[in-house]
Amino acid sequence: MIKVSDFTFCYDGSAQNTLQNVNFNIKPGEFIGLTGNSGSGKTTLLYALCGVIPHFVKGDFYGSIKINGLDTIDTPPAELARHIGLVMQDTESLFATTVVEDEIRFGLENFGFANIEEHITQTLQLLEIEHLRHEFLKSLSGGQKRRVAIAAVLALQPQCLLLDEPTGELDPPGKRMVYEILTKLNKSGVTIIAAEKNVELLNEFCKKTFSVEDGYVKI
Repeated sequence: MIKVSDFTFCYDGSAQNTLQNVNFNIKPGEFIGLTGNSGSGKTTLLYALCGVIPHFVKGDFYGSIKINGLDTIDTPPAELARHIGLVMQDTESLFATTVVEDEIRFGLENFGFANIEEHITQTLQLLEIEHLRHEFLKSLSGGQKRRVAIAAVLALQPQCLLLDEPTGELDPPGKRMVYEILTKLNKSGVTIIAAEKNVELLNEFCKKTFSVEDGYVKI
């Protein structure tokens, strides 16, 4: 599903590469954890996998990244989003609406999905947040907001879900809840790649972990 070949990236204005000589393949249905310290390149890798780099974030891009055979450089982000979706770390600031249902509807309408109400209902059920459908986002707990953010991306039915620090600022029960949901999604066929500082969580829930250190990805 994902093939990364000799990928190197350097942000505009930077004197050194953030990632270099990255090579790996990820098969459909895998659950991958990305470990590494802050600034190691985890977020950069996620951005590159979903096309944020190079379409929105510029820099020197070498090598290739292919998602289901689609080269991320040549494929428009809207098309890539049907294959791979990103849940960013600061989910709350990225919400486009004020109500749970509307947040999920927003992406579906922008991508021209049919049967939108059916998609919303199915996604809410999958994330076990049907009871939050008409709630205001600002009234939700941190864990509930995380699930809504995941739902908004998952509603677009990508085959692969990327998550950047999905348990940041959550208490221990909230962290486990997020990974239990991700495990459920993975068992339903969604490929999961989660960048996470909590190595214990990754070791418990992920099938495989990659370590990002000093710009290199160790498998």
